[in-house]
Amino acid sequence: MNKLRSCCVPCCKDEKFSLVHKFPSDNERAEQWRRVLGIDSFIGLPIEIIRKRYYICSRHFRDSDYKNKASRSINITAIPSINLVTLNDPEGLNRDLPPPHRPSMVAVEHAVEVKKHEIAETKAYERAEKETIQERSSAVNVDLIDFIDDSFTDMVTVVTPKNVTLPTKMANLSTVQTPSPTVKRVIPQRTISQQSSASSTVAVEPPAKIPPTDTNNVLQRRSMVMKPPLNVVPLAGSGMPIANKAGSLVLKRVKVPPIMVERKTTMTQTDELPVDDKPQQAEQEEKLDVEATPSSSTKVLALLECTPDNLQRLQRKLQAEGGALCLDERLLRLADEEDDKAMNSDKTDATVDKNRFLTVRNVKTDESVSVSYVWLRDHCRCKDCYNVETFQRSGSILDLPLDIQPESCEIYDEKINIVWQDGHRSSYDLNVVFSNHVDNFRKRLEEQRAQLVLWDRELITVTNNTSPGYARVTLNDLLCEDAVVCQVVESLLRYGFAFITKVPPNQQSTEMAVKRIFPVQRTLFGDMWTFSESKMDHSDTAYTNGFLGPHTDNTYFSDAAGLQVLHCIQFNGTGGETLLVDGFQAVNRLRETDPDAYERLCEYPLEAEYMEEEKHHRFIAPVIRKHPLVPGAVEQIRFNPYDRAPLRTLAPKEVPQFYADYRKLAVEVHREEAQWKFQLTPGTVLIFDNWRILHGRMAYSGKRVMTGCYVARTEFQSVARVLNMID
Repeated sequence: MNKLRSCCVPCCKDEKFSLVHKFPSDNERAEQWRRVLGIDSFIGLPIEIIRKRYYICSRHFRDSDYKNKASRSINITAIPSINLVTLNDPEGLNRDLPPPHRPSMVAVEHAVEVKKHEIAETKAYERAEKETIQERSSAVNVDLIDFIDDSFTDMVTVVTPKNVTLPTKMANLSTVQTPSPTVKRVIPQRTISQQSSASSTVAVEPPAKIPPTDTNNVLQRRSMVMKPPLNVVPLAGSGMPIANKAGSLVLKRVKVPPIMVERKTTMTQTDELPVDDKPQQAEQEEKLDVEATPSSSTKVLALLECTPDNLQRLQRKLQAEGGALCLDERLLRLADEEDDKAMNSDKTDATVDKNRFLTVRNVKTDESVSVSYVWLRDHCRCKDCYNVETFQRSGSILDLPLDIQPESCEIYDEKINIVWQDGHRSSYDLNVVFSNHVDNFRKRLEEQRAQLVLWDRELITVTNNTSPGYARVTLNDLLCEDAVVCQVVESLLRYGFAFITKVPPNQQSTEMAVKRIFPVQRTLFGDMWTFSESKMDHSDTAYTNGFLGPHTDNTYFSDAAGLQVLHCIQFNGTGGETLLVDGFQAVNRLRETDPDAYERLCEYPLEAEYMEEEKHHRFIAPVIRKHPLVPGAVEQIRFNPYDRAPLRTLAPKEVPQFYADYRKLAVEVHREEAQWKFQLTPGTVLIFDNWRILHGRMAYSGKRVMTGCYVARTEFQSVARVLNMID
């Protein structure tokens, strides 16, 4: 029996049918089917998944959609319909199904019957043809390279002298009448066995002497010349060409399916299957010579769908006519098992999706997303569930049913209106639902990341000499114009730094410039701080006048400062150039040169610490922190060799590798090409992203006084969101 399969059209209610049709392999036609059916569960599903999982029964096709009344195959232009129940003629839901036979079998049997009548009417011609068959011998020479793929070579069946197999790719012909051939095949370094019609295996010994191959009989590839002219009966709808006037038939090169059924007639006992195994000929190529011998005809059946019903019918028919069947039945069992597994899995997935998710489509953008019902219930914004004054939920997570189901749901005027099973009513704005879907949110984050300018010394120097892309604004403009505030924030987001010039060189003016945009973060150093090498108020290398390599601050805090502000308010001496390094660019270079080291630095639990009287800060975190939603993006760098605590967070066997990887990152940030050096003079305030930009200072002599502060990252991002610059 044919396997029963469920119909995906809702009106069939998952009823199973013996005749169903898959979505077309052509994507355009498959999309057309999806649009016509308008099934909600298909919205947003890739067409490959639909083609693999779902079927449409014959009740959604008209008789005219099939090749003929007895056919179970639809035309290439057929389109399903869900409205056939309203038709008056016996089609659609009232259509009488034909017997469960594949069209190829019907066509073959019909062709066989027609041929029997033709043979009966032309017995006289047949007798005369048999008497002169020796004189009109047929030569069929086929180059195996054109008909058999390399992957199919091992599947060629060698039969007993009583049987013969024509080239497998001729199986698209329903019936071919030729004199019985003797097959010669050259196979390099191979053991050949013969399989009789009774499935017995007999070893074939090569003849003592084999005449050389007549190369004149080898014709051009892709062509086959037969004498006398062929009488070819093409399959219905097969599109195979009939022999031309010259008696030659050109076969198109097609991909051979893994399962092929062939039918062979019995040859005379005196026929042989010689094998030529000469080394010099085997090294050149494989050839197949088919020479005519007096006997009966050979019939090649069409391709069949490997179902148990077709297999049994074919076995009975061939046994009745003394034929042989070459078919691996294990393939049938494996195929059936895979189909059963896929059907069960598909049914489970469909049930889960139907019970737990709602698929909605944006008519304007033709965008479809799946939203879980529990998410919708949790995001209800009615007055009972949400406080519009505090912008917070009013209910408890313990009151949220995880298996919540809607009693009714409708989408109208860009709104989703749901009545839940407990009677609660919710309404949602479609634009809000789409905006908060994870795919759209991730897409916006990726677009924002794409706007970052990763720079090195060469790029930033060229930019500075032409028209700076980063912000360099005056304090007066910053205080008077909101657009300048946006310019500074945008520069911090894209380049990681910004400059405010013409600032009076004192702590109060610096604080005023910062607070125009951000609130100041209070730390153990205070709100605003001022220091010099002559007054070491804190235990930090920055309070010395020696070289200070590229680093980030606050690695010992659980939440390192987001921005750092530096203003040199007094300098009498030499040296002391400020240096900046784009940490994101340095990490990208490391990932390109040594991706394994990059991945390990994202995992090593490195501890940092800060100690002074009555203060001791520690924190453990990786050197590189990946962005949680944007693949391949870095969110934070914690690189400060000065703040490293005793290394006690790694197993001894990991320690050597850690030092090697940490050193590779240090090499990247200390490259001269990566460092931008400039003199930070009194009157210029530098603001930079402490999660991205590494800063340092060259050694100096003389007196140098610095003032500055920190800005919490959450405050920095808050301002950027208020200005609609980030999500």
